[in-house]
This record gives sequence, C-alpha cells and structure tokens, in this order.
Amino acid sequence: MSTNLVDKAQSVIPSLMQDNRGDIKLKANQIRKFLSAVTTLTNKVNRYKMKHPHEKTLPDDLAAQVQYLRVKMAYQAGRDKAVKDFVEKAQLDAVICGIKNSIETYEKFARYMEALVAYHKYYGGKD
Repeated sequence: MSTNLVDKAQSVIPSLMQDNRGDIKLKANQIRKFLSAVTTLTNKVNRYKMKHPHEKTLPDDLAAQVQYLRVKMAYQAGRDKAVKDFVEKAQLDAVICGIKNSIETYEKFARYMEALVAYHKYYGGKD
C-alpha cells in the first residue's frame, strides 16, 4: 500500500467525532460491518486472480459488486452520524468510485480499509 494511503488512514481516525469524554464515537462493530463486506469481495477478487493471473481488470460482475459497496456504505452512514462522519472524512465514496474495474486499485482500497480499522483500534476506538 502506498504510504500516502497509510498516512491518510492515520489522519482520518483522530479527526472523527468524539463524545463528551473525548472517545471516538464510531464503534468497531460499525466499521467492521463494512470491512466484512470488503473482505468477502477481496476473497472473490483473489479467486479471480488465481484463475486469470495476467488479468489487470475486474470482470463486470466483480466491478459491479465493488460499486455496490457504495450502497452498503450509504445505508450504514444514513443510520448513524458517527458512521457518516467516518465515511465522509475517509472519502470512501470517492475512493470506491475511483476503483472502476482496476484490480490494483481495488487492492489498494482493501488495504486502506484495513489500515482505517487498525488505526481506529490504535487511537482507542471502542468495540
């Protein structure tokens, strides 16, 4: 993963909304729901790569599933202000839109999500 995405992930988490005690409002289970969907899709991408090792682009069905992550994200963000704050500050919609059908770009996005979860824990995000 590029250090730019690591740095971006590291800067997003401390900027999230905090409660009156100074704790990050976003809970780990809220971010894990989305990471779970990303992990499931990553497994599908990895299986595709094993069958098509020289392919650089996602097939249409996987590219559509990548874009469907935006729907899941919007639903979760609409249900909770802390999730919306996270989605906006992490610029997840723009990042997902930028994937298009690129396997490499998708893999960077998946690592970015992992970094966001890791820094959430590092900065004291609660379960």
